[in-house]
Amino acid sequence: MNGTPVRRLVTTAIAISSVAASCTYLLPASAQASSLPMSGSTTVGATADTHYTPPAIAWSTCTNGLQYYGAECGFLVVPLDYADPDGTKIKIAVSRIAHTAGADAYQGALVVNLSSAGGSALGQSTVGSALPAAISGDYDWIGFDPRGVGASQPALSCDPTVNSYNRPAYRPTSWAQLNTWMQASKNYSAACAKTHSELLTHVTTTDSAKDLDSLRKALGQSRLNYYGYTYGAYLGEVYSTMYPTRVRRMILDSSIDPKQAWLGFNFAQNAPLEQNLSAFSAWAAKYDSVYHLGTTKAAVEKQYYATLAKLTKSPAGGVLGPDVWTDEFLLAYNTSNWEDLAGVFSAYVNTGNSAPMKTLYDANYTTTNDNAFAMSLATECTDASWPKSWGSWLWDTWKSYRKAPLASWADTWFVAPCQSWSVPARKPAVVNGSKSPAMLMVLDTTLDPSTTYAGSLAVRRLFPKAVLVQSGATPAGSATATSCSPGASIAEYLLNGTLPTRVAGNTADLKCPANALPDPTAATASTSAGTSKSTAPAAPSAVTAGR
Repeated sequence: MNGTPVRRLVTTAIAISSVAASCTYLLPASAQASSLPMSGSTTVGATADTHYTPPAIAWSTCTNGLQYYGAECGFLVVPLDYADPDGTKIKIAVSRIAHTAGADAYQGALVVNLSSAGGSALGQSTVGSALPAAISGDYDWIGFDPRGVGASQPALSCDPTVNSYNRPAYRPTSWAQLNTWMQASKNYSAACAKTHSELLTHVTTTDSAKDLDSLRKALGQSRLNYYGYTYGAYLGEVYSTMYPTRVRRMILDSSIDPKQAWLGFNFAQNAPLEQNLSAFSAWAAKYDSVYHLGTTKAAVEKQYYATLAKLTKSPAGGVLGPDVWTDEFLLAYNTSNWEDLAGVFSAYVNTGNSAPMKTLYDANYTTTNDNAFAMSLATECTDASWPKSWGSWLWDTWKSYRKAPLASWADTWFVAPCQSWSVPARKPAVVNGSKSPAMLMVLDTTLDPSTTYAGSLAVRRLFPKAVLVQSGATPAGSATATSCSPGASIAEYLLNGTLPTRVAGNTADLKCPANALPDPTAATASTSAGTSKSTAPAAPSAVTAGR
């Protein structure tokens, strides 16, 4: 047994995700400080004021990738504990691509976090480059690694080998295997406790929201523009509750129902993931002439489970076992992965070639660094309480498995260290958007597995000035509501604040047609059945957090 599964689904709902996906985790350098004041009204005091004023960020040219986008990097210095602002300080890694518009068109800083809990967002200052220059140039685009993550200092690591390749199948078939998984979960939480890191007691979402407001101050902004996806959206929910008068424009993409944080959120992913596997299988069957996996959805799904059983008995190459196979098919949540995934599937089933399988896995998951996993747990395990009885965990997982066998056990083992986490959970953050300004909510599909449509509706109820745009019932693609423009797009909102009209009832305010699915027969590349579309497919998201 070589550790605990490390997985979290992360994708963005608009095409700009592909830009941030190309960025590496970067180490900021220090240089002369620069602040860019924002035009606009002065903010009145907020009840959550930390009474901490950070020093100016010392900006200098980034290294290891972001410099090619013209980005600058630096560190935001914040208290480890905001209750002790003069005590221990930590550093938040920050990147910035400065505005190019004139003073009359400048719209302030736009902070981006398109990641899950524990995920790096440092490279996401590049997101604006996918938008028209007339829009992107109006803003300073800001990416950051939350406290404890990536290039921030210190960064938490508990056991870098936790996600090594050859782990047992997620679904236990014996008491011995079940006990192995439970012990592995306890071992990982114990490894984190043995770090004696002070971060463990100060990495809740509330802590990160206070960091976000410190970032606002360090950037010289009276109000902040913010774009968050999944956990980043939840961070936006908490921030705008704590500091409603400090929000200018906010995009909550694929929001998380705060009542679901985090046990309910975890289990709620399983059913949409199962639906997405079915959608992928039906799509692959449609293109059987390309992939040769079966001419019906049922036939393709049968191939998936037959291969899972085969790899359980004999891992490919001795290391690529059932856990790797399951993890790869969790990538079916995003249609931009489908051609690569089908190529991997076809290669192994039809020719026995497992090399593309390893390539795809390595491009989306890490086996040598547990920082994202450690910080995901450190945040979620302390944000809210978890069941202490294994009986509750196992009962809920088996119940979920009967309807959603693909992901149920993988999701459970991902968060199972919370069962024995050493740091007591705090009370969940209060989310109440009644005082928050008008904002755009987008959900690119009713089958989004990272979040749920019901969750977005719940957040819409909590934010009476928010407007929810929803696209059709297909798995996530690379664009949101393109057929609903003008007036519904992110670009339109960032340019001039335009929003669709909010309608009455518990529903999306604007419903758009589903995005088109990929067509492998239209590809111009020399892709053939049995090979992956690319030799090293990029992660489908800005950051594949949690892996």
